[in-house]
Amino acid sequence: MVELKNQLIVADAGPLIAFARLDLLALLPEMFGTLLVPEVVLNECLHIPTRQDAKVILQARDTGLLEIRSDQLITVGGNPPALGAGELAAIRLAQSLNCLVLMDDKLARRVAASAGLRVIGTAGVLVKAKQQAKISAVAPLLHTLQASGYHLATDLVERILQLAGEKK
Repeated sequence: MVELKNQLIVADAGPLIAFARLDLLALLPEMFGTLLVPEVVLNECLHIPTRQDAKVILQARDTGLLEIRSDQLITVGGNPPALGAGELAAIRLAQSLNCLVLMDDKLARRVAASAGLRVIGTAGVLVKAKQQAKISAVAPLLHTLQASGYHLATDLVERILQLAGEKK
């Protein structure tokens, strides 16, 4: 598993939105150190500024919880066309800093890993947070995300609950 302490981490939009919905955005810098967000990712998160998660992310930016970085111009393996601008920007920034990247999209995770990056997702962070006693349970958080429309594959939920020691 990925070591999390005292690192830079670059976040993609999906995990930022997920942690904002869970009201756990402050957990990310607590676990990782500096939380970097490419400008294009921030803009994706704020696309509908009236949504509660967008308000939480905006407040996090305004209070310095998130460090916003201008978009990078480094190419990523020919820029796979199936990736969005935010995913590409997150991978580019993580590549330029040789740091951990927080993303959930399966293809983007594969591209990041093939570019030599260490990758962790929302569910992986939740498992680590439970292991470090920063949260008491993973299952209710996953259910909250699913209820809010966040897509989590059934097999992923099962695997995460097993890793968290919440399912046998």
